[in-house]
Amino acid sequence: MAISLRALGAAGAAVVLTACATTPPPAVSASPSTGAASDSPAPSASGSAPSASPSAPPSGTPSVSLPPASTTIVLQAKGLDKANFGTAEKDVTTLLTARSGKPDDSYSGPVCELDSATPYGRQLVYGGAVFLFQSKAKGKANSPRTFTSWVINLEQPLKSSMKLADGYPANTTFAKLKSAFPKGKLSRIALGEAAVYVFRTPSGIWYRGDDNKTPTDVGAGAMGTCE
Repeated sequence: MAISLRALGAAGAAVVLTACATTPPPAVSASPSTGAASDSPAPSASGSAPSASPSAPPSGTPSVSLPPASTTIVLQAKGLDKANFGTAEKDVTTLLTARSGKPDDSYSGPVCELDSATPYGRQLVYGGAVFLFQSKAKGKANSPRTFTSWVINLEQPLKSSMKLADGYPANTTFAKLKSAFPKGKLSRIALGEAAVYVFRTPSGIWYRGDDNKTPTDVGAGAMGTCE
């Protein structure tokens, strides 16, 4: 089954992902290790005069309590807080399942049937959010796929286990976005007789709408058209 414009479901727009964008390699994170050093009292000097009794050693090194790791998935410009675009599908799926459970729905198929070199894609739907994965060009159902983008339908609720990156509003207008991001750009993308409007922020997060006033979606990652 092809991933048609309607198959985007929660994304709710006539724009689908293509393989024209180059995805960055997955991020590598390192966890710092901590250790405690112990001090030994220095020996007292011996002499003819009676030596002073050494002072009592400290009772112990105070323990440091670290805050619990957050279980909220943050959708940001480079992907997710724990998985950048370009990460293998199975790794992102494992992360989503661990923090948000099984998806509400999923779709698989050629990204654009009008393109003979189209990649093979898969979408996972979690409430108002859609996570998209694609193979390389001319991919098949069993081709390896990587994380290429996410899209949030601003008219649908986001799961409590997920949040949009700080500083990016969910209830906004293109005029307000231009004020908040002066270096951002609003563009009109023609789709046959119709069109969509896309505002791109400097970080790469974009907002999309059916008119030039109010966005209906926010997302990040590769975005293209199929017509």
